[in-house]
Amino acid sequence: MTAYASITDFKNYARIESTDTTDDAVIGDILEGASRLIDTETRRTFFARIETRKYDVPDGNTLYIEDDDLLAITTLTNGDDTTLASTEYILLPANANPKYAVKIKDSSAYSWEAESDGDNEQVIEILGSWGYSYSPPADIVEACLQIATAFYHRRFGENMAAEFGPIEDGDDDDDAGLDDLAGFTESDDRE
Repeated sequence: MTAYASITDFKNYARIESTDTTDDAVIGDILEGASRLIDTETRRTFFARIETRKYDVPDGNTLYIEDDDLLAITTLTNGDDTTLASTEYILLPANANPKYAVKIKDSSAYSWEAESDGDNEQVIEILGSWGYSYSPPADIVEACLQIATAFYHRRFGENMAAEFGPIEDGDDDDDAGLDDLAGFTESDDRE
């Protein structure tokens, strides 16, 4: 997978001045864990993944993408196995990422099609780059570093509650970095 901050970034952020690399594997694992926690909390990924996804034939000429964030299309295959050229459709929104829809242009001779047997479920394929962004925004890097630093210090018994059990609200580092994620969180109705 992809960590949202590097080991060097972490060492600078946590003020670890040693050149000793014995902890680098542990730090790498902590950064990876913090990054996946961010993915889980926001229901998004902040790096590009190349994947093929399938969709039902929509009503009308706009296919809404509700299950992930789309950055770019490499190949768009209609339900009748026709590959649509990029000149035949537009991505919405026009000037921002991530994209939430593919609209066949009004001037196009094409429309969304079912398979030859009439099946219209999961027949449109999009091979593309998926994710919120190609690289993590600064807020996500900061949140990753905050979370990873809290986890790193907890290995040594630092930043722990006096009693066993979960840290109560108001205690230091309870949600280290998680508050920074609010602007990136996808709504709960996306499945």
